[in-house]
Amino acid sequence: MRGSLLVAVAVAACSSPADHAQPDGAPPGDDAPPGDAPPGAACLGAKPDATNTGVPAGVTLTQVTDDVTVTTDGAVIDAQDIHGFLRIQASHVTVSRSIVRGAATTATTAIIRIDSGTDITITDTEVAAAAPSVDLDGVWASGATLTRLHVHGGVDGMKLGDDTRVECSFVHDLISFASDPNQGGGPTHNDAIQILAGARIAIAGNQLVAARDQNAAIQVTQDFGAVSELSIAGNWADGGGCTFNLSHKGGASLAVTTRDNRFGRDSFFACPILKSTQTTLDSMGDVFDDDGSPVPVQTHD
Repeated sequence: MRGSLLVAVAVAACSSPADHAQPDGAPPGDDAPPGDAPPGAACLGAKPDATNTGVPAGVTLTQVTDDVTVTTDGAVIDAQDIHGFLRIQASHVTVSRSIVRGAATTATTAIIRIDSGTDITITDTEVAAAAPSVDLDGVWASGATLTRLHVHGGVDGMKLGDDTRVECSFVHDLISFASDPNQGGGPTHNDAIQILAGARIAIAGNQLVAARDQNAAIQVTQDFGAVSELSIAGNWADGGGCTFNLSHKGGASLAVTTRDNRFGRDSFFACPILKSTQTTLDSMGDVFDDDGSPVPVQTHD
């Protein structure tokens, strides 16, 4: 059995940009909801990729050969290479300039998982599955701002809940499996980002890539509860059956705002945006990346 290192206070300070539940950026200022911050502010309009997300060049990491569980408010984890899982069960926690790799597991979980707490900040961090499995996602987050993350190797890259902002991050190379018990024995339904419930969620300035035989770059349903105040702006996205799949499944009507997203053409059904019949989509400036032409929106259940 793996142990777990309890973290009360960790090391050093966060880097600056110049240094470089279960469901499934510049941070907002003052009391504005996450969606009110300018899309892409923390990444200055640069398309996120492996060169400008994750641990900045030149950072020396301290290896941690166990799971890490954070239980103390205000804890800081910086410049660590965690060969295990990271669990956050406290508020005002900062994680920066680190790699978290997870480990072999037969429990449905994520490499970084926020179990409880608010005002959590994760920046310049790589989430790299050391032992991919049908049970393993990259990040489960609520009450958090996630900036310049480099996430790869999970079934889903991220599952997001209440009061969460993802910005300037790169999610790609999701791992598919032919048989997934969570899908009745069928293949995995891989999503770069999945939202099953939650309010006040913003997805801004990221590169989100699913393979064309995977499910979606962003999948929204309401299996675990209502989804509201969802803003998707300034992202680069590609792949999946439909790249954005916006469904009211599991609940009543759904409302989503999309702005200035740029789409590739590698979706299986030539479908950049699919919305269900009970989804209201407020869309402006969503275009194909190669020629700037407006993307079509398909509507059906």
